[in-house]
Formats: sequence, structure tokens, C-alpha cells
Amino acid sequence: MKRITLFTQKNCGHCKDAQQYMKTKNYPFRLVDVATPQGRKELSRTGARSVPVIKIGDSVLMGWNMTKFEQLLHQKD
Repeated sequence: MKRITLFTQKNCGHCKDAQQYMKTKNYPFRLVDVATPQGRKELSRTGARSVPVIKIGDSVLMGWNMTKFEQLLHQKD
């Protein structure tokens, strides 16, 4: 399975929705808090300025969209 990284911050409803969905589906993912200096640095590498951002393998999904997430996750490289 592709590596999943979820960039998030407190009080972000869409971030919580994405996190809950991945937990429900038992998808392993790494959570990055963009309120930390390291988290902001990692987020800046994606080109994004807001959250949620989900990195799936080498692809980046800006915003939470369950259908697009599943497509990127299961897409052949």
C-alpha cells in the first residue's frame, strides 16, 4: 500500500473527517501537525498553504475528497 501522510491542525473539521475516514478503513497513515515548525516545513514542500493536505505516495491531494483519495490510493503507479 502507498504511504499516506495527513497534514492537519487543530480545529480543522475537514482534517478530522479525513482522519476518521482513514481510521475507519484501517489505512495506516502518518499525522503531521502543521502548527509545529517541522510540520510547517514539511507542508511547504507540498506547495500547499492550507490543510488538509494528504500525500499519497508521490501524489498530493489538497483538501478532503473521499472519492479522489480512494482513486489516488488505488491508482497504479
